[in-house]
Amino acid sequence: MGFLFEYLKVTTLEAVFTARGAGRLPEYLGSTIRGILGHCFRDFVCDMRATKCFACEKQSGCPYVRNFANTGGQGGAINPYVLLPCTQGKTEWKPGDECRFRLTLFGAAAESPGIYIDALLAMERRGWGVAKIPFALNRVVDWETGRLIFGVGRPYLRNLTPHAMEIRPINARSVMVSFRTPVRIVAGKTLFTSLPFQELVRFLMGRFAQMTQAYTDYLMEWDQEEMLRQAAQVKTVAEHWNYLDFSRYSINSPSGKLELPARTGWALYEGDLGAFVPYLEAGRYLHVGKNTTIGFGRYELYYDGGFTV
Repeated sequence: MGFLFEYLKVTTLEAVFTARGAGRLPEYLGSTIRGILGHCFRDFVCDMRATKCFACEKQSGCPYVRNFANTGGQGGAINPYVLLPCTQGKTEWKPGDECRFRLTLFGAAAESPGIYIDALLAMERRGWGVAKIPFALNRVVDWETGRLIFGVGRPYLRNLTPHAMEIRPINARSVMVSFRTPVRIVAGKTLFTSLPFQELVRFLMGRFAQMTQAYTDYLMEWDQEEMLRQAAQVKTVAEHWNYLDFSRYSINSPSGKLELPARTGWALYEGDLGAFVPYLEAGRYLHVGKNTTIGFGRYELYYDGGFTV
C-alpha cells in the first residue's frame, strides 16, 4: 500500500558535527539545533531582519518562510521538515565529542535540498548554545542509503536522491506505538493524558493533509469520517505516559522561556489495523503532534504480525 504516499518524496540527511570547544548544552538539543539552522538559513535570504516574518511584506515569496518558518496560508502553518536529535541526554561537551542529528525533508524541499545543505555547512561558523561552543561539520550522509553527501570539505551531491517513503507491508492485529522523543498532542490548550487510537489517527491524517497541500501538487482524497469511525473500533490494550516539563529559549517571551509541556511513553493497540498501517508507517517519517521541527513526536512501531508478500 506504499502507493498511497508515492507523491510525497522524502530525503533524510544525517549530519555529524565534532565539538571544537568545551561547555554545556541542553539535554535535549532539538530546539538548539533548529535555532542555529534557522539563523543560518535566514542569513542567506533575508534583507528585512528587523521585521517579524508574519508581518513582512515579502513573506509570500520568501524562501525562509516557505522552507523553514511557515507562518500559515495555504496548507496552514506547517514546515517541510522534521528534526531528530540522535545525541540526547548529554549536557557536558568537550573537544572531540560528536553530535549527530537527522533532518528529514518532504515534498518540494526534498526535491530541492540545496539550501538546507548550505545551512548545515554554515552551522560550523556559529557558536552553539549560551557557551557558544564551536563545532565542525564532519560529514552529511543520506541516512537511508548510507551514501556520503558531504565529507570533510568535499561535496558528493550526486548521491542525493529523493524517494518515496518506505511503507512496510505489515499484517497485524496489534501494534505498540513507542515514542522516541517527547510528544505534544494538544486539544485546545490541554495536553493529552490518554491517546485513543482514533485520536492518534485524527492527528496523523491532519498532518498528512496539511503537508501535501502545502508542499506537493497532489490533492489528497479520503473519507475521513469513515476512517475515524473504523479507528474507533481499535482498542487501547495498555498505555503508559510520563509528564515532561519541557521549555525552550524564546526571545519573544518576557521570561525568556517558552513552556512546551509534553509526554513520553507508549500505547498498545489491538483491532483491525489493515487500513491504518500505511498511515502509521508514514507517520514514522512525519512525526505527530506539535513541535515536530525540534524533533517532537517521533515514534517507533512494534507489530505482533509479519510482513505480507
